[in-house]
Amino acid sequence: MSSAVRRTWRRLVQSYTLLCARDDAAERGVTIPSGIWACVRCHQAHLELSTLHHHLRTGQC
Repeated sequence: MSSAVRRTWRRLVQSYTLLCARDDAAERGVTIPSGIWACVRCHQAHLELSTLHHHLRTGQC
């Protein structure tokens, strides 16, 4: 893939993930600013989605 296609794809995935997180937070009555992710199990805050994924994979809850 060209770099433009990869960049566009990455932005689409990030936008979709952010929208899903905001919808999930709205259902729970929580307001989460952009760029902060919280673990569902232990509510630990993460500034990057990759650290949240790592946290969930390693079972640090």
